[in-house]
Amino acid sequence: MGDEKSEGLDRPLILHCFADYGTESEILSNFGDVIRVTKDPKDTNASIPVRGNAFLLQDDKTYEFPIKEDVTFDLGVFHPVCSKWAATTSISGDPDSKDDMIPSARKIAKEYCDHYIIENVPKAPLKDPTVLNGRMFGLPIEYERAFETSFKVPQPPRERSLLTTNGPSKKTETSSFYFSERSKEWWAATKQYNPDPYTKQHLAKNTIPAQYIYYLLRMWLMTYEEETGISEGRVDYSTYDKDMKKRRRETTNQKLADFDDLDGESE
Repeated sequence: MGDEKSEGLDRPLILHCFADYGTESEILSNFGDVIRVTKDPKDTNASIPVRGNAFLLQDDKTYEFPIKEDVTFDLGVFHPVCSKWAATTSISGDPDSKDDMIPSARKIAKEYCDHYIIENVPKAPLKDPTVLNGRMFGLPIEYERAFETSFKVPQPPRERSLLTTNGPSKKTETSSFYFSERSKEWWAATKQYNPDPYTKQHLAKNTIPAQYIYYLLRMWLMTYEEETGISEGRVDYSTYDKDMKKRRRETTNQKLADFDDLDGESE
């Protein structure tokens, strides 16, 4: 029943903002039609790039968001610039001089999206964020990022070891700060994207690992399918293995007389 409803529905509509290259749209496009709104859009993947500024709250300028007000997206994914809270800015720059684009992301999400994901560095002022890093997904890099979501996302345990070329290690194999140590192909393989359309620096420093995106999408899909009725009537197999193990144990422990009784009933 659920599968029939799924086939009858249109593909989800996904908004992707603050994403010039839109690397993550490679993954998002597998789950819906992606409209990517950004200042300098690159034609890099299956998403539809739209030139526009998603930063709505500048004092000296007024920008009109290039999407009609009657359009509703099933999901919005936002990457507001993180330089205000980045470690490099606190070392060699002035954080107060950097713009806070997170309120703009929330405003657009509220007006245009049923659900949303806002990504940034862990120090950014996100609301009840889920923090993900490479240790949680068996990667050789740390790349810790925080995600504010409108739907529930369980916080994975913080694993101590990373899976490097030489096996499990407490130390990262490399860092995005030293991205030149590895090839563009290495960064693409690590974060699981096509290397061709993107620069090595962008893959290393600005691209969210696909593993994070899949994890977040899985949680969103559970909410989306419940709200749209796709999951209605779907059998819950979450305890199937436990139930079958119990049944096998009970069968194994049956007395021989029980089998005799069953044989008699069948006759």
